[in-house]
Amino acid sequence: MGPPRGWTLPAAAVATAGVASVVATIILSAAAADVVEERLTVPMTIVAGAASAGAVCLDGSPPAYHLHGGSGAGARSWLLQFEGGGWCNDVRSCAERAGTRRGSTRLMAKAESFSGILSNRPAMNPDFYNWNRVKLRYCDGGSFMGDSAVYINSSSVLYFSGQRIWDAIVADLLRKGLARADKVLLSGCSAGGLATFFHCDGLKQRLGAAATE
Repeated sequence: MGPPRGWTLPAAAVATAGVASVVATIILSAAAADVVEERLTVPMTIVAGAASAGAVCLDGSPPAYHLHGGSGAGARSWLLQFEGGGWCNDVRSCAERAGTRRGSTRLMAKAESFSGILSNRPAMNPDFYNWNRVKLRYCDGGSFMGDSAVYINSSSVLYFSGQRIWDAIVADLLRKGLARADKVLLSGCSAGGLATFFHCDGLKQRLGAAATE
């Protein structure tokens, strides 16, 4: 069938290509919407009682994590992922950081989308989709290592309590089933990757004899 009456062949081809482009865009948009809808969103858990033990973020807010429970064969397997985000390296940069989501759980999103090795989709995450998966929120500016406080002035304090944050989170997770784990994977990226090296041996000591890390 030829082009519509009054159209030249190039014009008809352009019109056809335009329609095809619109259809393709609609299909791709629908597919993208499906992906967004399928992505798992996990609420934040604030560690109860952590502040009384001195386990607080740079600004003094309590530490937090996001946990999606395992199931089936993965019910006793755990994946803990340290969030990355660089370091602050002096009082000024840490004071600035304390006023952002990198230094305060008050300023963080209260729910996180789990993707990659935190995904619950077997096709996307075949090795860990049914494990207990935990995202550890990073708010101390020092890879979960510090244990001190710096007074900026008479009314402002910066808390470098990363080690206490880590201890408080592990204690909370042990009560929620980590103590019965038979497999544990500690992971992280950027500053979270450093935290993995710093804390893997200590975590091993706190786990049961049956756990492999």
